[in-house]
Amino acid sequence: MSNSFSGLEMLKIAILMEDEGYNFYKNGIENTSGEVKNFLLNAAEQESMHKEKFAKLYDEMSAGKEEESEYLFDNEVDKFLGGLIENQVYDKKAKNKDAFKDLVSAVKNSLNTEELTVKVYTELYKGIKHEEAKEIMNKIIEEEKQHVEYFGNLLKKLEA
Repeated sequence: MSNSFSGLEMLKIAILMEDEGYNFYKNGIENTSGEVKNFLLNAAEQESMHKEKFAKLYDEMSAGKEEESEYLFDNEVDKFLGGLIENQVYDKKAKNKDAFKDLVSAVKNSLNTEELTVKVYTELYKGIKHEEAKEIMNKIIEEEKQHVEYFGNLLKKLEA
């Protein structure tokens, strides 16, 4: 997948992906209880924290370049960039019935979605030509790998 996205565009995509993840977990929260609900609350919070990190990085990068990046706040641009990632990782149609039926299933599903997120970002990274955008995407991938590691370690504990 070759692309010519800028660093700011990559950050915008990452912010939209974190929103999608947050909404996915939030939907699960509304349909679960007990330890599964607590796990999903934590997962949603992690998505929110990632979004905040990416938004801060976006603000730092766009400082002084507001005119160059204002198009990224257009609804049509949001739809376009969001369409690139929509349902690539989080299956909105699943309604979380099986995904969050118990804690082990919830952690496995969450681990799977985070691994898919890393794959999507890694594929995007392969086509990036701009060094600044590569650096940004590398930071994003590392953040997501930390999520994978967290869920992987939690699953090992649960299955022990």
